[in-house]
Amino acid sequence: MKKIIVIAVSLFVIAGAIGFYQWNKPHKTVENEKGIEITAAQLYTEFVINEQAANQKYLNKAMQVTGKIVTIDENQDKQRFIVLQTEDPINGVMCTMHVGDWKAESGQTVTVKGFCSGVVGDVKLTDCILVNPSK
Repeated sequence: MKKIIVIAVSLFVIAGAIGFYQWNKPHKTVENEKGIEITAAQLYTEFVINEQAANQKYLNKAMQVTGKIVTIDENQDKQRFIVLQTEDPINGVMCTMHVGDWKAESGQTVTVKGFCSGVVGDVKLTDCILVNPSK
């Protein structure tokens, strides 16, 4: 009986240590990641041609996407986002921007770095930063 109690307490301590580590580990940020370089049109086309293969290749990975801004707006959570142009007149690459001070304008070509979260109409990137805004 004593052995069972010792084993149970040991397992409880190990589970607690793992939980504590997971809770306190640093948040993954895009600034520290090397992004897969691609254009907005290429990324969108890959998702249209084969969504499952594109998900395996890009989902939850850092992406560095270059394209022309067609929309700058706010979502329902008051987060600013930009949409990069693709060859599809309706859908593009939607980049939800990381909180911070960034400046960009519609029509401007930019490179955005963020994490790919899949496609729902638009290809979605989250936690994005501007890498090199240019005119």
